[in-house]
Amino acid sequence: MSNYDDFLSEKLQIDELVQNGYTMTGSRGTLDGDVVEFQNKTTSDKKTILLTNPDSRKYFTTLYIKQQKQMVE
Repeated sequence: MSNYDDFLSEKLQIDELVQNGYTMTGSRGTLDGDVVEFQNKTTSDKKTILLTNPDSRKYFTTLYIKQQKQMVE
């Protein structure tokens, strides 16, 4: 799979979780990539995904910062 395909696959995972009512609750960096934690606003269901693509990690970080700013306002 190409680097761009990897990015699209991970981006779609993030977007799907956000559209289904999950919020990003944190992330941890590992040698394999970033483990991103999500929690559903209504059901308290938790999910984690592993982001290995650098562009996916940038995308996550951008959304996470945007989410944090919206919580403060």
